[in-house]
Amino acid sequence: MKILVTRPEVDQQQTLAALQALGIETLSSPVMEIVPLAFDLPDDPWQGIIVTSRNGLRMLAEEQIASLRYFPLYCVGKRTGELAKRLGFEVTLPIAATVAELGALLVERLDPHKGPVLYLAGRDRAGSLEDVLKLSGFTVTLREIYQGKPSQTLSGEAEEALRTGHLDAILLYSERSSRLLLSLIEKAGLSDRLEKVVFYCLSPAVALPLEGLGYPLVVADAPNERSLLECVQNGHN
Repeated sequence: MKILVTRPEVDQQQTLAALQALGIETLSSPVMEIVPLAFDLPDDPWQGIIVTSRNGLRMLAEEQIASLRYFPLYCVGKRTGELAKRLGFEVTLPIAATVAELGALLVERLDPHKGPVLYLAGRDRAGSLEDVLKLSGFTVTLREIYQGKPSQTLSGEAEEALRTGHLDAILLYSERSSRLLLSLIEKAGLSDRLEKVVFYCLSPAVALPLEGLGYPLVVADAPNERSLLECVQNGHN
């Protein structure tokens, strides 16, 4: 089995290693690059810090981490929580599996009258967490601290595998990644080479841009990499 990983370079190594441990041949073609954005951090008594991916922590300088680490941190994803703990943050449990779940958790746990919350986010993001919180009366300070810059082409190895019919599957982790990948494949003139390629998607939202196109789709039972790789392993076996 040969599978294409489309994650940004900063997130790829863990996925490539996990697939290779399963005996699966891997190819790499990130559909976007994570780049930092300039931002300032107000010196406020935050009721909580919100991050929905590890990129919301990776872009912080040491002095910024030092100024924030003693405020409760609410996050999406086990790996985000693990990184936050390594950086010294007080991670609030349970860790949410999705942005929507995090929004509900914050509304339940926090009090709009007990101070503002700081949301460290990407410029292109799914959902509208800040709007959910504002509608519940919270004061939200949003800082867009990184952006996913779209790739202009597929990697040479990905194009060759598609062109020659030697690609079995593609991993997708976000709805935006799905749309960017389809655009890159179309740009390369390879859309007609996907009939036998299985798309493994992290969630129904990730699969949404592929619906109705006739491609084989597999959606993880839970929106995490462990569940996604279990699907891949089942397909491999």
